[in-house]
Amino acid sequence: MNTIKHLTAATLTAAAVLAPAAVAQADTPYAQASVVVQENGSAHGVSKNVERTWRAKEGLYCVTLNDNVNLEGPVAAHVTPVGHYRHPRWVSISRSVWDCGHSDHASTIAVRSIDTDGKPRNVAFTLTVS
Repeated sequence: MNTIKHLTAATLTAAAVLAPAAVAQADTPYAQASVVVQENGSAHGVSKNVERTWRAKEGLYCVTLNDNVNLEGPVAAHVTPVGHYRHPRWVSISRSVWDCGHSDHASTIAVRSIDTDGKPRNVAFTLTVS
């Protein structure tokens, strides 16, 4: 019986080590919008109801949503950093930020990233709007 447990554990460990890393995708069927944004500000992989993404400056990213997204009323927005960084990142979301320089501020979301010293830092992230 112990031999079977050890073989099973070894097989599962080998499968976990040999499995390729999953590519981050914003596959969220119940969200209004979702996107994975790279450190350079470009969208990566599958996005949903997103017109444009860009990095406005170090640590500040802008995401413009299309007309299918309703930001009026209660809306849940969630951002998750992607990757590993030497310095930890704090990430926050805000709406209608003038730093994004976009004419339609009502549909633009700003994502800010700072390190533990308060210095703006670039970060890859997943943004979901429900």
